[in-house]
Amino acid sequence: MEVLPSIGINIINFGATEKEAINLLGSPDKVYTTDSDCKRLQFNKQQIELSFEPDNNNLLGWIEVHNSNATLFGKNLIGKEQNEVLKFVTDKLNEKPKIKDYDSDWVELQFEFGTLKSINLGVKYNDNDTPQWPNT
Repeated sequence: MEVLPSIGINIINFGATEKEAINLLGSPDKVYTTDSDCKRLQFNKQQIELSFEPDNNNLLGWIEVHNSNATLFGKNLIGKEQNEVLKFVTDKLNEKPKIKDYDSDWVELQFEFGTLKSINLGVKYNDNDTPQWPNT
């Protein structure tokens, strides 16, 4: 599985509907709604969680990737040490991280005990707070 910032992951893109996600990935293992009314679908086999946002017509706007086989810019990063990951991702995104682990508003890296546990990413927004859905 390839993580594609501003696009999604190679198996599903931002802007997909819940029905499209289920057609592509099968039935989710867990479904719940967040406090902000986002519908979340968890897929255990793929080790991903998808978030469908009511403010964006219930389209896919956020993906959490916990799968250690996932690659970002062609490299497996989940399970790697924080310093190695931050240097690699900072170089690739050409952005300085906001350290609360790593957060560039549209790519978030979550570390636990100095090791990358998940890569989370969201659709990019323009200056008018309009989602920039990828061309599919």
